[in-house]
Amino acid sequence: MPVVFIHGVAVREQGESGWEDVRHATQGIEWPAVQAALRLHLAPVLNPDAPERVRVDRVYWGDLGAQYSRGGLFRAARAEAAPDPAPADLSDEDLGEALERRLRAAHPLGDWPDVIAAAWEAARDRSLQAMVADLPAAEQWGVLEAAVEGRLGRSPAPPRSRRRSRHGAFRRLELPPAPHLPAGLQLSQRRNVQRAMLELRRPLEAFVPLFVGDVLAYLNTRGTPDTPGPIPQRVLGALRAAHAARTHPHEPLVVLTHSMGGQLMHDALSAFLPADPEFRDLRVDFWCAAGSQVGLFHELGVTLGGLPGTPDAVPSARLGYFWNVWAYSDLLSFRAQGVVPGAHDTAFPLPGLVRSDHVAYLTDADFYRTLAAKVQVHAGPGPSGAPRPLESGP
Repeated sequence: MPVVFIHGVAVREQGESGWEDVRHATQGIEWPAVQAALRLHLAPVLNPDAPERVRVDRVYWGDLGAQYSRGGLFRAARAEAAPDPAPADLSDEDLGEALERRLRAAHPLGDWPDVIAAAWEAARDRSLQAMVADLPAAEQWGVLEAAVEGRLGRSPAPPRSRRRSRHGAFRRLELPPAPHLPAGLQLSQRRNVQRAMLELRRPLEAFVPLFVGDVLAYLNTRGTPDTPGPIPQRVLGALRAAHAARTHPHEPLVVLTHSMGGQLMHDALSAFLPADPEFRDLRVDFWCAAGSQVGLFHELGVTLGGLPGTPDAVPSARLGYFWNVWAYSDLLSFRAQGVVPGAHDTAFPLPGLVRSDHVAYLTDADFYRTLAAKVQVHAGPGPSGAPRPLESGP
């Protein structure tokens, strides 16, 4: 009674390129923990008498995903969060960039043109640089910023324009303008929003490039139904091994996919399996796609079954029940019912943490318990304990 798990994007093994960059963003996709949860909750449904005999495998394809040889995107994100070195250690260009960045953060958007001009004027002032170099390191940035503020004081922006641009900045942050608040309090409010957005963005900043990169790596190398690429070959190999491990013809084969793993499974069922005579008897009795983009990819015609000359849908002989699990707070999950033939949607209630809910299914015991209940009624043993007959279609 085999179970196969196919992970999604941005999953790497320790020691592989990219692991350090994604391990914080993809916490929860640790295979030993997923395997243990499947054994605890699903195996007793598939084999109540001997759950330890249930085969639970995974398809790992992270090493075939995107490779970032330079790592520039990730280094840039880390560098932005790092403290600035002492001004005396910077070139004129680097000093100008650092001063501009520091002063922009302390001024409303309407002041930015003046801030840029004043920051670079200060950065190129040789006499100011010489004076700052003689100061203790802890005082250097403060003196430079005061020099920029002094230059701003000599050529202030028109008050009317400044007030209007402040309100525009607040509108961009979806905050109502607050002319009754002092300028300092308005700026504090804006900084609070920026800090909140940084807290959301930084954990995802390493994940999103690998997400996009892994999607492109798969699409560029998946091959055709007659000549599957390296990633589809791994999926097909795992399905072949699971099919061969059945102990009787009616033993169910259950597949759990997460995120991009759903697209891999859909392509396998709709295009790769039907094209290979070796797989003519292979059938997946229950497929759960958690946090997937199968509906989105199918709607865009990016699934292999949506390409000219390939099947439009998964043949009913290949798949029993297709359960698509998504969540309102998981921005990388999509509905599939009504878009992908045979799909049945469930909006799963997750904690509501946008930055982590995409992987929260795999750490939620209630998800695995619900999965086991769905498998029981659609692919598990019948009421008498005998294997449930194969369904004729989704």
